[in-house]
Amino acid sequence: MAVASKRLAALLLALTLGACAGQARELGMAASFTDGRFQVEWQTAQTTKGAPLIAGYVQNTRGGGVANVRMKVETLDAQGQVIGTATALAPGYLGGFSRTYFEVPLETAGVGYRVSVASWDPAGNGQ
Repeated sequence: MAVASKRLAALLLALTLGACAGQARELGMAASFTDGRFQVEWQTAQTTKGAPLIAGYVQNTRGGGVANVRMKVETLDAQGQVIGTATALAPGYLGGFSRTYFEVPLETAGVGYRVSVASWDPAGNGQ
């Protein structure tokens, strides 16, 4: 019985450590921020062909609508230096207090990423 208990304890410890390691990787490659006008939630992902991309949601935190929200992603190396920049359009009209999905394809994967809203156009009661 003692051997079975030790094996069970070792298995539970291994599963717990594995789960914690997986969560740490996810937290390192996902983030959210608010800049006053927009709230952005993003995470790393891959295209169906395995190319890296940033995917997430941008939310308009104000009452006026906007359109042509341009997302900017800076790819960072281990020292925090920018090694690549990519932009993409979050599609469609983004009404007040609503959100839309976006994807920004990347040319190269990095150790970290800086995601921001580069620009937008007023629409309706925007601005």
